[in-house]
Amino acid sequence: MRSRMLIAVVAALVTSLAAIDAQAGPRDIAILVTRIGGDSASAQPYVDRFLRILETGVGWPANSAKGSFLTSRKNLVAYRGSAQPGLGMMDPAAYFELQKEWSLRPLLQVESAELVSSKMHVVVKGQDIRSLADLQGKRVWTTLGDYPRYLSRVVLTGQVDAGSAWSLKQIGQALKGVRGVIRGDCEATLLDDEQFAKAKEITGGAELRAIYSSPALPQIPVVEFGSSLPEKERNAFVKTLLDMCGSKAGGAVCKEMHITRFAALDKATFDAAQKRYGD
Repeated sequence: MRSRMLIAVVAALVTSLAAIDAQAGPRDIAILVTRIGGDSASAQPYVDRFLRILETGVGWPANSAKGSFLTSRKNLVAYRGSAQPGLGMMDPAAYFELQKEWSLRPLLQVESAELVSSKMHVVVKGQDIRSLADLQGKRVWTTLGDYPRYLSRVVLTGQVDAGSAWSLKQIGQALKGVRGVIRGDCEATLLDDEQFAKAKEITGGAELRAIYSSPALPQIPVVEFGSSLPEKERNAFVKTLLDMCGSKAGGAVCKEMHITRFAALDKATFDAAQKRYGD
């Protein structure tokens, strides 16, 4: 009798664990936010604390959600292939270039002066290069090197096909592009307002100037991969994020992740960028 009861308890436990594991993928989150750098290992404690707040708010079992901070498009693609996450926060360039292939569905946006580049400038040194056309065949180092279509269509509004007209090099940090231009290792780089202002303060930076400035660019979208969550969970997930940065525990997590708040999608800016990007 006791043996049969033990078997029944074990079977129930196994079934319960299997059910949690089966739900884990849709709750997992891929984070690709690259503006201020970082590495996966150092960021993991912050990701874990973020996930614990999410679980409490949405009503998921403790430790049922997993996530990873990723540092490149290559790493994002690899993580998606291995973990099959259901949710993500990703740089706009990654979202636009992968949205169709991965059926990405934007739910909210991340607002942050530290994580987001709301406008970008093509920056050169001296007076020899005066327009985008003058960069034909030239070396351009940029954090958008892995996203030539987004760069060409959304940032540069279709004025140049950067992937074919320029010699693009992907860099991890904007400062590397600044130094490259100042030293003459490349002819141009792309910087946002804050990066450009800081670049002018370093040695040799006074000679830097912008030959092009983009229109307003989208914020970081919070996305769902397809329809991975049931509607009730999706609604709870959205509400939890909207409330997170205003709460005591959630506010502390948002601060250490450099997030000002989660907000409704700026549809006008996203729609305008989507129109420039195309289908």
